[in-house]
Amino acid sequence: MMRVFQKLLLLFTLLLQTILYAQNTPTVIELFTSQGCSSCPPADALLEEIKSTYGENVITLSYHVDYWDYIGWKDPFATKGFTQKQYTYAEKFRSRSVYTPQAVINGRSHYTGSDRTTIYNVLNSKNSISQPIALTISEAKQNGNTVSVDYKIATTNTANELTFVVTINEKVTQVKRGENRNRTLKNTHIVVAEQTLHRYATNGQILLQLPDWIQPTDQLSIVAYATKSNVGIIDAVTASL
Repeated sequence: MMRVFQKLLLLFTLLLQTILYAQNTPTVIELFTSQGCSSCPPADALLEEIKSTYGENVITLSYHVDYWDYIGWKDPFATKGFTQKQYTYAEKFRSRSVYTPQAVINGRSHYTGSDRTTIYNVLNSKNSISQPIALTISEAKQNGNTVSVDYKIATTNTANELTFVVTINEKVTQVKRGENRNRTLKNTHIVVAEQTLHRYATNGQILLQLPDWIQPTDQLSIVAYATKSNVGIIDAVTASL
């Protein structure tokens, strides 16, 4: 009888922890942007404003795509990988094309990245992550251009993918050519490294490689999030590096 009681108490505790954890799981906003796009600076500013407004309740990620580089300004933060990530979302959302600025919220819905009213309405509505897996970052260290991240989760049965990201908190760029020529642009929470695991254990370590242009004075952060197919992001966590 005692063992049955202990098992019931354990199940109740785990259920309570899950409910409390779900309430504290932040919303994730992924902004696809480019320094070569004249429509993007307002979205970049909105992303910074949202982070300032919501704090730890929102994780902001700025992905710079490279398909605007042909206009004359090569975005220093853009990669083909981030462009491909946006095309993957386009397939999910059944969109015929990609565009900037685009804001994807919790991997479930997308909006024009500068549409302040709509995005705030979404953030203030019920869009919480309902299936957290208690994803945590137990340790993160930088050794030169390599970042090691130790993680733990409660289960491997819910999420299909675990994605780990390194971001720079802020960069200011003098743009000399393209649609934003002669402008000074500030970008925040810029994704500079990313890796996704399709197979993983309940605890492990992942290594991420930083680009060579990273400076010792750059403030870096780690973001980890779990994705479930046909649902979106189901858990997310961040930590300073």
